[in-house]
Amino acid sequence: MLTVLMATFNGVRTLPQVLDAYTQLHSPEEGWRLLVVDNGSDDGTRELLMSYAGRLPLHYAYEPRRGKNAALNHGLALAMKGPETRLFVFTDDDATPDRDWLVRYADAANERQGFAIFGGSIVPDWSEAPPEWLLRLVPCGLTYGLTDPLLPEGPVYPGLVWGANMAVRGEVFRHGYRFDESIGPAAGEYAMGGEVSFTRLLEGAGFQSWFCPTARVAHHIRPVQLTPDWVMARARRYGRGACRLAKPGQFPELFGAPRWMLRKYAEELCGLAAAMLLRHPERIFQRRWELAYLGGYIAEAAAATKRPASRRIVLTSFSGELGGMELRMLDEARFLKGVGYDCVLAPPRFVGDERWRQSAQDECVELADLNVPPMLEEWSWRRLNRVRAMAFSAPALRKLRPDLVHVAFCWTTYGASALWLAQHCGVPAVISVHNAFPHTEFNEWQRGLLQRAMSGVKGVYAVSDSAMKHFLALYRQWLPAHVRLAVIPNCVDLRRFQASSRRRAAARRQWGIADNDEVIGSVGRLSVQKRPEELLAIFALLAKSRPRLKLLLVGTGPLESSLRDLVRRQRLTRRVIFTGFQSKVESIIPAMDLHLLVSRREGFGIATIEAMACGVPALATRVPGSEDILEGSAGGQLLAPGDIDGAVSTITALLDDPARRCEMGRRGRAEVEARYAVPVIGAQVEAFYDGLT
Repeated sequence: MLTVLMATFNGVRTLPQVLDAYTQLHSPEEGWRLLVVDNGSDDGTRELLMSYAGRLPLHYAYEPRRGKNAALNHGLALAMKGPETRLFVFTDDDATPDRDWLVRYADAANERQGFAIFGGSIVPDWSEAPPEWLLRLVPCGLTYGLTDPLLPEGPVYPGLVWGANMAVRGEVFRHGYRFDESIGPAAGEYAMGGEVSFTRLLEGAGFQSWFCPTARVAHHIRPVQLTPDWVMARARRYGRGACRLAKPGQFPELFGAPRWMLRKYAEELCGLAAAMLLRHPERIFQRRWELAYLGGYIAEAAAATKRPASRRIVLTSFSGELGGMELRMLDEARFLKGVGYDCVLAPPRFVGDERWRQSAQDECVELADLNVPPMLEEWSWRRLNRVRAMAFSAPALRKLRPDLVHVAFCWTTYGASALWLAQHCGVPAVISVHNAFPHTEFNEWQRGLLQRAMSGVKGVYAVSDSAMKHFLALYRQWLPAHVRLAVIPNCVDLRRFQASSRRRAAARRQWGIADNDEVIGSVGRLSVQKRPEELLAIFALLAKSRPRLKLLLVGTGPLESSLRDLVRRQRLTRRVIFTGFQSKVESIIPAMDLHLLVSRREGFGIATIEAMACGVPALATRVPGSEDILEGSAGGQLLAPGDIDGAVSTITALLDDPARRCEMGRRGRAEVEARYAVPVIGAQVEAFYDGLT
C-alpha cells in the first residue's frame, strides 16, 4: 500500500483544488490511502476534509502542537499502527498532483530497489501572473520549493528532494527515522529546511535518492508570496535553516558564524549603500536578498552561542578485550554526539582495540586513555592502587573536564574503581550494565569503597531486564534513593544486517557450502561462557542423520585449539567450519539456516538479534539475556539449558520445515526493526541522559 501523508494548517483556501485532483488520481495496483494531519486549524479545515470522506480513502488526524514536522511524525506514528505501508508519499496542502502521480512513484519504487528516497517534479501554479522582476531576480526554486525543469531522471543529491513532492520507503520509518521537529514550518518565526535535514540524515545512514520527473505536482503560489517583503522573509528563514544544517568548525568562526560570512555580510552592506546611492532597484533587491539570507544564518549562529554549552561525558570501563560492551560504548558516543553532547571515549587500552579506536577517530569521537589502578577488581596491591589512583588517575580525569562519567560494567566489580574515581573527583556518574552478574559476597574493604562509589550515581541502565535485576540484587543498598533506572537493549544496524539471498549465496560460496547444504551457525567467542563443547555435542548427534548438515563457528577465543582437536577426533573436520575472527559478520550470517547460542549466561545476546535482522531464526538457551530477547518471540525459540536431546529435537523439527523457518525469519526481522533499530535505541539513550548532566 501507498500512504499519502499531508500536514495542513488552515487549508480551506487551497485544499478544495487539491482534494478534487485526488479524486481523479489513478490508483496503483497495491492501493493507496490519504492521511491528513490537521495541525491546529481553526478555519473549518476539518469539516472540509470530512466532506471528501466518501470520495477518497481519507483518514483524518489532529495534532495540536504547531509545526509541520510534529504533524508529520504524528501521522507516521498512526500509519505505522495500520496496514503496512510500502511507500510513504509526502506532499503539501497546496500541491495539486497529476493524475498518474502515485502510479509513477509506485513504478519508480518497483524499478529502483536500491533507492529509498524519491523526489518528483514541482512546477508553479501561479494564482496570478508573477511580476517580471520576480522571475528575473528571485531564485524561485529555493523560494517556492520548485524543481529545476532540466533536472533529469536518475540519482539525485538529497537536498534537491523537496517536501511538497517526496516519497520514502516504509522500511526507513520502521528503522525508527523521523523528522526533526526543531526545524521547518511552525507558528511564528522558524528555520526552513525540515525535509532537507531529514533526507541528508538518511543519506548519512546510507539511503540513496532518485529523481522521478514524471511524478509531478503543481505548487500553488498565492498573491502575498509575490511581494518583496514575503521573499525577504523567506530568504531569512532559509538562512536560519542553512545554519542548522551546517557542520560547525569547518571554518574559522566569530560569534558562532564563519568569518568569511561576516566579511560577505559587510561587503553586501556596502554594496547595498552603493546601489541606493545610484538608485538601482535591481541591485538594491539583490543586495537585500543576500543580506536577508546571510542575516538569518548569522542570527541563528549567534543565538546558538548563547545556548548552554554542550555537556561533556567521559565513557570508560574495565575492558580486557574487544566485545559487545566496547562496541556498545562506541554506539553510545555516536548517539550522544548526535544530540549535542561532547563525548570522550576513555577506556584503558585493550586487546583488539585498534579497529575500535580507528572507527571512533573516523567519526570524530575524542579518545583518551584513562587508566585506573584496580583497587576493587583485583585484591593484590589494592591499597597501593588506591594511592596511585588518587595521585595519577584523578588528575588525568580532571584534565578531561567531564560533567558526567559513564562507567560500563561488564562483570560484578569490573568498572567499580573508575566509578570510585569519579566520586573522588566530585563528578556525577551513570552506570551501564552489560551482563547478568552472579551473587557475590563483598568483604569489608570492598563494601566501604563501593558504598562511596555508588553514592554519586545519577542513573543506571542495563541492556536487559535480567541484567538489571542481578545488578540491583548486588548494589541497590548503596544506590541513591532517586537514582534513574532504565533498560536499554543493544541495537543492530539494519543497513548492515539484512535478509539477502545474494549475501546468502555469496557467503556459501566463500566458505565452500553448497546451496542444498543445511547450516547451523553460531557467532561468538569460543570461551567457557558460550559453551561451544555443548554446541558441538548437539551438532554431532544431528550430523548422524543429516549428511548435508554443516556447522559454521564464527569467532575465536581461548577454546579454539581444543575445539579443533575435538572436531578431528569426531571426524567432523569437513563439516565444521571455523572462520576465526570476522569483522563483518553481516556477510556470513545469511548463509545460516539457524543461529544457535548455548551460553551459560548473556548480558544481552547481540548475535541473536543480528541473526534475526538477517532473517535467520534464532535459538538460544533459556538463560538471562537470551531469555529477554526470545521469550514470546516469533523469530526464535528458547532451549532448556543442558538438554542436548531436547535441542536436537527442536532443531530437527525446524530443519525439516523450511516454510516455518521462512516465517520465523520474516517475523524476527520485524521484531528487530521495532525494538532494536539504531534510531529506536538512540532515542532511548537520549531520554535516559536528559536532565542528568
